[in-house]
Amino acid sequence: MMIATEALARIEGDKSLSERVLNALKASGVSAFEQILNHSAASFVIGALEDWQKIKVA
Repeated sequence: MMIATEALARIEGDKSLSERVLNALKASGVSAFEQILNHSAASFVIGALEDWQKIKVA
């Protein structure tokens, strides 16, 4: 969970990265990120990204 929190903090702290992540999520969906993130904590990061995307798009 700490990894997901840190990942989101870094994404939100960098406007360019934030825009790129949002565009990538819109273009390819969350499943593509699941394939890229080959780590045991990936499910926490994916869940956090899904919530973050809903907030940012709304």
